[in-house]
Amino acid sequence: MAAAKKSGEFSYTSTSVTFEQLPGGAGVSRINLEGKATGFGTLLATLSMFDDAPGSQTGRTSWVGSAFLDNGDQVQGTGEGFFEESGKHKWKLRGILRTSTGTVFRSEGVLSLDGRTYKGTFSEWS
Repeated sequence: MAAAKKSGEFSYTSTSVTFEQLPGGAGVSRINLEGKATGFGTLLATLSMFDDAPGSQTGRTSWVGSAFLDNGDQVQGTGEGFFEESGKHKWKLRGILRTSTGTVFRSEGVLSLDGRTYKGTFSEWS
């Protein structure tokens, strides 16, 4: 019998953003986030969005963060993915996240300048 796969929703708010120009005109935006996710308690993370040139409508993302579970445990996660512009000051993000427990998740969400939010869903990927 197959084990049940974990899935849920996440909701983050940006606490700060830094911008860095990279060699060759590329850039990176590093967005510090705090929020909650189904089954993971409080989360703190940094989402980095890489673009090839100023104003790029698509690019690569990376993720690093920690979940502080209600039982006192901590779970770290790292991931990679992609973003694409999806409206006025909105970006759709898709990615894969690996946790320190060995679980791998797919995630999809929308980062929005309005309200400085990043909200979406995740599901275990096996």
